[in-house]
Amino acid sequence: MELISRKKLVLIGAFVLLLLIVSGCQAPPAEIQIKEVEVTVVVEPTAVPPEPTEAPEDQAEYHVAWESGPHSTYDQGHGPNDWCARCHSPQNWNPEATVGRPPNCVSCKFPGQEITVGDGNDLIEEADWAAIPCASCHVMEDGYATEVAWLNPIAMEYQPVSTTTELCEKCHVTTTGNAFGSGVDHKITLGGSAHLNYGGFMGEEAPPTYCTDCHDPHTAEPKQCVDCHAEDIETAEHAFGAYGEMRDTVSCIACHDASGLDVGPHPAEDIDIWTTTLTEMGRSGPTTSAVISHSIVHEVACDRCHFEENLWELTVRTATGEIPAPPED
Repeated sequence: MELISRKKLVLIGAFVLLLLIVSGCQAPPAEIQIKEVEVTVVVEPTAVPPEPTEAPEDQAEYHVAWESGPHSTYDQGHGPNDWCARCHSPQNWNPEATVGRPPNCVSCKFPGQEITVGDGNDLIEEADWAAIPCASCHVMEDGYATEVAWLNPIAMEYQPVSTTTELCEKCHVTTTGNAFGSGVDHKITLGGSAHLNYGGFMGEEAPPTYCTDCHDPHTAEPKQCVDCHAEDIETAEHAFGAYGEMRDTVSCIACHDASGLDVGPHPAEDIDIWTTTLTEMGRSGPTTSAVISHSIVHEVACDRCHFEENLWELTVRTATGEIPAPPED
């Protein structure tokens, strides 16, 4: 056997090595190929505990206040019939009701006596009376009163109101002078702020503008002047220092009225205080009644009552409160 030279042996080894390299770069047979598999991993989100639900406001005190006020009562003097119910008990209102010829339960309103029911409007018994519930003035949610809105008694849908005064005026309106002769005078004309002729702030407090600034919407009780002006009326400058003597006999509005009403003793014999009054001519003659003025002026004209030869023998004073000098001989 011919011996292989060292040079040939090196060439053969290099060739074998080349074959091994080439064969290693080729893809493996189909039966042993590795396939890529797409795997989707689902990660469960971490549970977030729900936020605690805030307990609704306890509105029991409002219900008690409402029950003590005129919005909850059955009052023959307010005409418990399906015509007057438009305002006094909207859920009992009959839009087709009319006011017939008197006597009827609209024209003959005598509290405590048997009421006369006329044609066109039916008497509503007390057991069926709905009055003015929370739902008439508030959007109700799960039995709780929320924002202020007016429940239209015909559509039974809420209508938004821009102010509380707008809500009050859904019922406190003046409708006299219509063709049917069935109007009412239930609106208080303020002409702006209740402090009509007071053009400014008292300190940093703005004058009342809306009905609910002074009137509790549930009891309908009004604030008194002293509730806002306690510090002012106790000063020595107020009423020339005589307020302490006058507080029980002269109402604030008797001095500060700006509407031009009459001022004098309260027409009720058991009320010993001066106030604003209005005299009207009725079928049986003139009738004087105490009225609440909503027009208030800051400056007081003392000679409104303290004029010469006044009926009450009050000390004569000038408009600014001075006692005039006696006339010269």
